[in-house]
Amino acid sequence: MPKILLVTVGGSHQPIVTAIGELQPERVVFLCSDGSKGSKSQVIGEGTPCEVRRGTEVIERLPNIPKQVELGDRFLPERDLILIQEPDDLSECYLKASLYIQNIQRESPNAHIMADYTGGTKSMSLGLAMAAVDYQVTLYVTTTARTNIIKVERGELTGQASVAPVVAQRTIEQFVPIFLQQYNYPAAIAQLKRLLSSMVLPPDTRRKIQTLYACCSGLDAWDRFEHREALELLEPQMKNPEIQKLALFLKRVINSRGQIDQDFDSSNGIQGHGYEVVQDLLRNAERRAAQERYDDAVGRLYRALELLAQIHLLKSYGIRTGDVNTQQLPEYLQEEYEKKRSPIKKLIQLSLRSSYELLNKLPNDPIGKLYQENANKIINALEVRNNSLFAHGFQPITSNNYQKVSEAFVIFIQSALTTIIPPRLQLQPPQFPKNFEI
Repeated sequence: MPKILLVTVGGSHQPIVTAIGELQPERVVFLCSDGSKGSKSQVIGEGTPCEVRRGTEVIERLPNIPKQVELGDRFLPERDLILIQEPDDLSECYLKASLYIQNIQRESPNAHIMADYTGGTKSMSLGLAMAAVDYQVTLYVTTTARTNIIKVERGELTGQASVAPVVAQRTIEQFVPIFLQQYNYPAAIAQLKRLLSSMVLPPDTRRKIQTLYACCSGLDAWDRFEHREALELLEPQMKNPEIQKLALFLKRVINSRGQIDQDFDSSNGIQGHGYEVVQDLLRNAERRAAQERYDDAVGRLYRALELLAQIHLLKSYGIRTGDVNTQQLPEYLQEEYEKKRSPIKKLIQLSLRSSYELLNKLPNDPIGKLYQENANKIINALEVRNNSLFAHGFQPITSNNYQKVSEAFVIFIQSALTTIIPPRLQLQPPQFPKNFEI
């Protein structure tokens, strides 16, 4: 693993010589100010451009830094010299250091990159340090408690800068909230995982990151409909009131799903009204729409509409839409539906529209009646989904398309749920939080 050191160069060569001597890099990259009076002379100047001073008195003149540390042909000016035109311009210093680090990471992915920000202007030092933190470069600083600047008396030491708490706090307060606002849990998890695996952190900070990691991992699993995995991750965090509210709803979702999904283990679920899995899909659709993933959002709305009919038929009439038992139907409908039996599968299976049409044919069914009143709006909205690439066509679903589908489906579903769920059980399902108070 080659070691590459980036250093800022200012008026004194000695801290840089010390850093190179202690860190022993195979290659050194110098960030220098340009111009006739710039610090680049200490790196590429001829003769003896480096001076050792006592106050204003020059007491020793030395060759440039690469010669002092005997870099030889390991130093290539056209490759290893970053010239800063405005050394007090933080943006230039940061951008040039960042680009150089990215190039090294791309061209030499196995390199161990280090940065010492001791020399140079304040902006040069800060620019390199910020770039090092952002691109996970090991950061060093060369310091001493002594004030005498004569070389043999300085006693400088190069030590690794403690940036872990800074990086952790920056990630927690700046980056993770952005990901939570976007419901981008994989990105938040990746950032938190990097902190936990790559840095030595104070115990309180580590515990906070571990809690955030568990919460984000739980919500990510839930977002992928891995309901049981989500509960395992979120249940230990229920001392947090917001997580407790979510986890209790999740338990009702698990119970609701277990009633319709015969292959799903619904243990640890709690009894609700039975339609929580429909409400869960509506909340999921909202998150996809917030990410402007309108095809995914419409797909979830379609499934919520379909599930509403499936659950209602099963709870109220014992009818499974994937295998209709005609004996569960009123006698006047049995012959009609027997004709729908597949000659190959030997099953009677109902599509979304067929499920609602059956509800409309059942006597005094509240959802069937509501569907009859809204059938045209729903059928028109279904065309948007059916024409999309995720169904039977090739048309992308736009924001306007999504709004059309959402207005038809969501209003109908919410009206139906209000009609069939007892008032005491009509609780507003929570949406995932956009920030955590840990």
